[in-house]
Amino acid sequence: MLKSWRRRSRTDTEAIKGGGTKEAFSNNLYILKLVWQIHPQRLVAEMASSALEQGSRVFFTVIFIRYLLEAMEKGDGFENVAIFIIVSTIVFTFINFWGHWFQNRFKPISDTILYEKLYVRLFEKAGQVELNCYENPEFYHKYTVAINEADTRVSAVIATVSNIIFSIIAAISVFAVMFSIDPYVVLFALCPIIGEFLIGKRLNKMYFNRYMDSVPSIRRMDYVNRTLYLSNYAKEIRLSNIFNVLKSIYYEGYLGVLRVIDKYKGKVMFVDFWRNFFTFLVIFQGVLLYSAYRAMISETITLSEFSVLATAMVSGAWMLIHMSESFVKVYENGIYINNLHYFLNYQSEVEQHEGGEVPSRDEATITFSDVSFSYIGAERSSMRNVSLTISNKAKVALVGHNGAGKTTFIKLLMRLYDPTSGQIEVNGRPIRAYHLGDYRSLFGAAFQDYQVFSMTIAENVLMKEIETEAERDRVIEALQKSGVYDRVMSLPKGIDTILTREFDDEGVLLSGGELQKIAIARVFAKDVDFVIMDEPTSALDPIAEYQLYESIREGCADKTVLFISHRLSSAVLADRIYLFEDGAITEEGTHDELMKLDGKYAEMFKKQAEQYVENDVPQSSVRDRLVKAVEHE
Repeated sequence: MLKSWRRRSRTDTEAIKGGGTKEAFSNNLYILKLVWQIHPQRLVAEMASSALEQGSRVFFTVIFIRYLLEAMEKGDGFENVAIFIIVSTIVFTFINFWGHWFQNRFKPISDTILYEKLYVRLFEKAGQVELNCYENPEFYHKYTVAINEADTRVSAVIATVSNIIFSIIAAISVFAVMFSIDPYVVLFALCPIIGEFLIGKRLNKMYFNRYMDSVPSIRRMDYVNRTLYLSNYAKEIRLSNIFNVLKSIYYEGYLGVLRVIDKYKGKVMFVDFWRNFFTFLVIFQGVLLYSAYRAMISETITLSEFSVLATAMVSGAWMLIHMSESFVKVYENGIYINNLHYFLNYQSEVEQHEGGEVPSRDEATITFSDVSFSYIGAERSSMRNVSLTISNKAKVALVGHNGAGKTTFIKLLMRLYDPTSGQIEVNGRPIRAYHLGDYRSLFGAAFQDYQVFSMTIAENVLMKEIETEAERDRVIEALQKSGVYDRVMSLPKGIDTILTREFDDEGVLLSGGELQKIAIARVFAKDVDFVIMDEPTSALDPIAEYQLYESIREGCADKTVLFISHRLSSAVLADRIYLFEDGAITEEGTHDELMKLDGKYAEMFKKQAEQYVENDVPQSSVRDRLVKAVEHE
């Protein structure tokens, strides 16, 4: 009961607050245009199906019955009646066949085609919006509702609008027949309109208010539901008593929903009674009573006309009821679709096709000129007046504590965000001048918060479908450089092994360090000018870390490389080191220069060097310089 009530009441809060009836109908029209663009056959078939359904209903409940009764009253021959019935049967057989074909064959296939094309548009749009949209709660809410509701709402719009159009035509036909018998009986048609449009609208408003009052409680319940089925929380739940806390949170939400239902039950019952009274009772009983009076007391209509009025009344009343419900549904669909409309028409601040220049591949230089940046809603800037120049093929280390601004620097460089102020140039041109896709193709990056996909290892490395043997060779070479090739080849299917068991029971679950090496292999597999390593060794032990840096130094000799790391072993390989603190660069220079400066960098380096002395790291320039730093102290 609770789930069905939530489905009935759930509405996009912001859309309802901001949109009205006109906007709701405009959104429905937008969807019809969208469907016409991506799959017009679906719309035409739905219209045809509604036309046949409503037409057959009018024919059978009014025309068919009226013809038979009048034929019997007039004494028409059996042959004429039989021919009429046989022809009608053939027509109804065709309509029935069409309905089954449409519902069981055409509609499932066409809906799948429609949804696929629609979701491709949504996914393409999601890939174009700037990253801060996902950090904006209002935008993210609209996006998730759009994704979750897109398919069902689009299908509902097609069916509802088609039903309204042909219900209106059918209702006019039915009431025209009733009007020809008695003009006054048509007045009863006002009752369902009063019940559905006036009283029903008030009832829907109550449903909405009831849902809004219960949202805090529903969110508590949804949080527990989400937590219990996500694997991220499985170990903690099983190794602690946190389940009892979660159960209490769920129960509090459950009680909260019940309190809201109890708060509205009296009002809802009262309004719902009058809605049903006008929608059903008055028209059904009223028309029957009025028609019976005219046929039996005043004898102003024949028995056949009474029968036609009775059947036409039932048919016409249900048409009006369904039509009025469809209008309410149009409004409801329009509210949800407001999110889809907003999302598909959102203009990204980081424009996908802005500028249009193709970056030069002759050099790989970076210049930041007085760049500052603030995240949405942040009280202070994440980057303040940063200026630096990185030359072609340089190896640069960005170091500092968490929140110092290192990752923000990379996000700005890759145009995941645009600076609040200042300018970034790459290869001598402002990065806004470049076509965004071409610009980002200059970079190969391994992020600290990397993700792997439920695909083959080869696809995870190349980040695309593997089409040629040359691409497979690139994958193998990249895995060798990242140090995970032997582990991958020990698997039954090698580079064709599926990662995770999301869709394949034979998929593998690798360790954190192994997955990080696969993420790093993406950089080696890509032909780029700039290599970015954001905490590339966070899941690796010191030996694996050393081996990786050696591979990076050898494999990226002709590229510009930026390291971001808490571990300063990468810094000794760098041509230039920038120390970030509170969003600003506070120290810069080579490793030796910063050690002589004896500032913050030197302090951090000496503390970490002591840890390397205690580990069995191969004798090399990296370890030697770390050890010498400690010995010098």
